[in-house]
Amino acid sequence: MNSRSIIAVGVDSSWALAGAVDWALQESRFSSQPIRAIHVVDTKPSSGPHFATVDVDQAAQRLVAEVDDYLGAHGGQLRHTAHVAAGPPAQTLARAADGLRMLVVGRHGHGHRHQHGLLGRLLIGSTAEAVAHEAKAPVVVVPTPWTPGTTDAPIAIGVDESEQCEAAIEFGIGLAVERWVPVRLVHVWDVGGIYSWDVGPSAGTVTEWQEHHAAQLEHTAQLWREKYPDTTIQTETRRGHPVYALADAVTDSAAQLLVLGGRNHSRLVSILLGSTARGVLHHATCPIAIVHEPR
Repeated sequence: MNSRSIIAVGVDSSWALAGAVDWALQESRFSSQPIRAIHVVDTKPSSGPHFATVDVDQAAQRLVAEVDDYLGAHGGQLRHTAHVAAGPPAQTLARAADGLRMLVVGRHGHGHRHQHGLLGRLLIGSTAEAVAHEAKAPVVVVPTPWTPGTTDAPIAIGVDESEQCEAAIEFGIGLAVERWVPVRLVHVWDVGGIYSWDVGPSAGTVTEWQEHHAAQLEHTAQLWREKYPDTTIQTETRRGHPVYALADAVTDSAAQLLVLGGRNHSRLVSILLGSTARGVLHHATCPIAIVHEPR
């Protein structure tokens, strides 16, 4: 089994209520690639007096057995495995995904207290965000309310001017090719980020900047159209705050996935995973893929 083809998915005790496993299954069907489910038991000491490592291990093994059975029942002939790992959840998941095709995580996983101790807490809001920061592999963050729906919706890709979104565009178009769906390149700009003085720009200036950004994005799109001539690649520019403008673009186009790129803490990724946009990430109904440029 080629490790670069493997779709890893992080699971915790609430995996059946989350959408990560189902999204990974959907991706596995489209790509015909294997799934590796990973459950991480947090190794930090418990404050409870009756912490029993053996009970936690048994609970973890039961959990991955349940996930493995689910994958077998719903994946048909797709190859799948399930494993238990131990360590800090975010770092352990990120390391486990090194060299793999992608890592899929849920956004609202909730560990629970086992009668004999603390079952590993995984994928609780900030943990999913930390995984997206830490992992070298692309990370797809799937919201808990997500369920498999229409598969002909476009894939949206956020494009900035940092030249750190090549990997994200390649990743997003690759998924679109598998699904035979269009790609929508979305670039968000704002005059407020260009001018430092208080006087607002004239309508003519705004129009000029709009045309400038639209032309730049169209140039980028044309380069990718030449590389993927059988894929429809659309463009859209929006003026406003990157987080909210991107969220609106995803909603308006009914995109099935939003792909973002950057090297570690790029401006766009930092905004989306920072405190300003945490609420947007937590309430989004569309899965979000974070794809870093190679380090």
